[in-house]
Amino acid sequence: MRKLVSVASALALSIAIAIAIAPTATAYAATDRSGAERLNIPNSSACKAGRTVLQGMVAGPGGQLYIVFTKAAGAEPVLSRWLRDGSAWDGASWTCAGAPTSIPTLGHGNDLAYNANYLGQGPALIATQGSQSAFLSDKVTIVRLNADGSIGTTAEVRLPIGNISGLCYSATAAGGAGKYAARRLGSLWTHPGSGALTSGWMLVKSNLTSHDNRSDQGIDCSENYIWNSKSINTSTPATGWNWVYQYNWSGGDVESDIGVPGNNLTDEIEDITHVGSEFFVAVNRNDGLADSVKVFIE
Repeated sequence: MRKLVSVASALALSIAIAIAIAPTATAYAATDRSGAERLNIPNSSACKAGRTVLQGMVAGPGGQLYIVFTKAAGAEPVLSRWLRDGSAWDGASWTCAGAPTSIPTLGHGNDLAYNANYLGQGPALIATQGSQSAFLSDKVTIVRLNADGSIGTTAEVRLPIGNISGLCYSATAAGGAGKYAARRLGSLWTHPGSGALTSGWMLVKSNLTSHDNRSDQGIDCSENYIWNSKSINTSTPATGWNWVYQYNWSGGDVESDIGVPGNNLTDEIEDITHVGSEFFVAVNRNDGLADSVKVFIE
């Protein structure tokens, strides 16, 4: 009997030791939502004009894409335009519409929103000038678009809510009246679709869910939801993930374990946008690799 007790005790001890040394599961298990590549943009692309950092991206009229590229630290921003050829959503769906446009007031160009009838005066892009880390700004740049989607005149607007890094507009939100969403640190602000951006903002939530210290990037919104992207940074483990958080328009959680692989800190998510039911993420790739636009499996 004593021998059996000793054996049982030894077995219990070995199990306890095994449990103690077993790797601890991560607090947040990522659900990989990164799909096929739709656009590959090497540093030699004419649409980058020597800039190597992909910043904000948004889908505009007819599914055209608009992407901001800069040099290091957000220097010398340009706005590029990509035309969709009408084919299936494959790697050749978009072609560069000539040399990009230099717009110094884009600043860091962290995020872009598209409004098909801004202030009742036709289509425009609205670009955040700052990011929420080292490049703070409470200004946005209004980029008017011509009838064919080409880039027209620009103007600056100062927002009363302070520095923002994420901005989106949905024409189908608020029962079709349209609505803006802006992220400022962990806060969500909204604005009616009509009226000047210099007033009318409302703080919706001041403590948006966030797993860790990933860097705030661009946001996207639709009739019912807001997607908030947060990228890897220098403090992220090499095996870490980019995150996307899905909220409703009240800032409530819908899904928060959405992952896009960081590939050993090479692939850095910058923005998210959609055309109809198709979602895309903009990926700035480090180490001289080609930047990328990939399907985001919503």
